[in-house]
Amino acid sequence: MRCRNCGHENDRNTGKCDNCGFSLAPQTDPGKDQRAAMQKPIDQGGKHSVVSLDLAASSRSKAGLIGLVVFLIGAAGALYIFSSFDRAVLEQENELAHEIVEIENPLDSLPIILGTDIVYVFNAEGTSAAPRTNVDLALIPEGTTVSFMGSGSMSIQPVVNYMLQKINSNDFRFLAPDSLFAWADSTETDYMAVAILPLLDDSAEVQPVELKLLFTDEWFRCIVEEYNKDIVEPADGYGFNQRVFSRGMDQAVRTINRRNTEERPVHVTLLFPSESTFGDAMEIAESVFVAIDSLGYHGFNIKWVNVTN
Repeated sequence: MRCRNCGHENDRNTGKCDNCGFSLAPQTDPGKDQRAAMQKPIDQGGKHSVVSLDLAASSRSKAGLIGLVVFLIGAAGALYIFSSFDRAVLEQENELAHEIVEIENPLDSLPIILGTDIVYVFNAEGTSAAPRTNVDLALIPEGTTVSFMGSGSMSIQPVVNYMLQKINSNDFRFLAPDSLFAWADSTETDYMAVAILPLLDDSAEVQPVELKLLFTDEWFRCIVEEYNKDIVEPADGYGFNQRVFSRGMDQAVRTINRRNTEERPVHVTLLFPSESTFGDAMEIAESVFVAIDSLGYHGFNIKWVNVTN
């Protein structure tokens, strides 16, 4: 017979298969008898079966519980570490960023109060000045306004010399001279201010008419060199005298209006004796500014001169 286990053809139907050794006799039993063992229920009261089932159930229950506990512990630890590290980094970055902003953007109140981009503040002698600004001096844009400031007790000479040297230098080619300031008191809480003219460009198509005003103890003079005009009025002491100033200016204005037919701009230069203080010159300049502004004239160039009687 053919072995139902391996398919080997044997010449008998009893004994063992010549190929696989499987018993041949049961293979000839009817199919009903062979399936009888499969149809019989398993004995639920068997000792080994109960033990096996109990072990399997116990094993699955403990493994799930242990896994859940491990997961929860790990998640809690990770959350604690992440939260602690994140807070520390954020606080450090915020503090550092705040310090950088304060270092890179220091606000100097003086230029803000004076309304200028850069202000050169003179030393006590007026021989040098340090810039104070909120502008990056390495990247100054064209048209940046520049002013000068000092104590009123200084001599006019070093102040004017330093200011003109700066304005005439190459550093000022693209800058805009703005104002001249003088502290009016020792506490440096009040100040005087007048506008200053930019450097005249000889190549400009229209040249202004230059009006020079000289103040001394004995004389007030209005000079228009282009028109060969020198108007002299006796002064009653050094300073600004409205009556004397008006007499001299009336003549100067008539001369300019009569000869300046092309209506060129008029620029005013103030001349002071070399022994004048910066404060005295600024007081006179402030008074003159009101008059020339009403005339439409522009000021000022400020210079000092040696006056001989």
